[in-house]
Amino acid sequence: MQWFITGCSSGLGLELARAVLDAGQIVIASSRRPDKTPSLVAEIQGRGGQWIALDTAGPDVEKVIAETAAKYGPIDVLVNNAGYGTVGPLETQSTGIMQKMLAANLFGPIRASQTIIPSMRERRAGTIVNVSSGEFWFAHAGIAIYGASKFAVEGVSEALQKEVANFGIRVLLAEPGGMRTSLIDPAKPELFAAMPETYKDTMVDHTLKGLSMLHGNQSLDPKRVAAAIVKEVLDPTLSKDGKPMLRMPLGKESIGGMRSRADEFKETAEVFETRALECDFPE
Repeated sequence: MQWFITGCSSGLGLELARAVLDAGQIVIASSRRPDKTPSLVAEIQGRGGQWIALDTAGPDVEKVIAETAAKYGPIDVLVNNAGYGTVGPLETQSTGIMQKMLAANLFGPIRASQTIIPSMRERRAGTIVNVSSGEFWFAHAGIAIYGASKFAVEGVSEALQKEVANFGIRVLLAEPGGMRTSLIDPAKPELFAAMPETYKDTMVDHTLKGLSMLHGNQSLDPKRVAAAIVKEVLDPTLSKDGKPMLRMPLGKESIGGMRSRADEFKETAEVFETRALECDFPE
């Protein structure tokens, strides 16, 4: 099978490209600036893969993917991995930064999927992997827009799965917890919004300090995550009704968050059940 992966310049995307090749598959890796990582490009190409330039927040997503498929053949697995986040209180996030983040994290995957789906539908086969985040299960103060983008990816993926299942297309949500990557690196000041004095010692401040301390000590290994995703695509886990699972939690943080949120939803339903049912028309 031929895989197309976005965001391969580092972290999970790079490890996914390597894992795909390790599995004897064909990979087309992509990143915004391949010229910035010549040794990595040479590594992937030296193993028989391809590497192209693609900015998932740019204007040419559809054109680049369509031309790539025309040149190298149909794409069997699309992995929407590219994305980034910033840290800081919501009120200090500029409109430009928010729009750029949503363009990369949400609309990039949507546009890539829109471009790929017709070919998959015609062949009645294919897999779309959307890399979400454990942030979906435990949204943190100070990462509101990043969290919002992942919530949106989850919603889009859940609906898309229902839209394309009859065409033999699978949608998989990969939900890793905190990985040991450069996604939130204190050495990159552009990732951190201004912190007003009024937010000192608040939950936002605690998140910022926590991420700074956590960087380089995250429990999740991107290499193992990549291997797990590739394995799941090649050998899908089935639900009780025999259908491929939509969500794939990765790491103890994601599993813990999923269970905690399930308990929270259950409690909310029980607490508000009486008042909620009073809002319906009488039967």
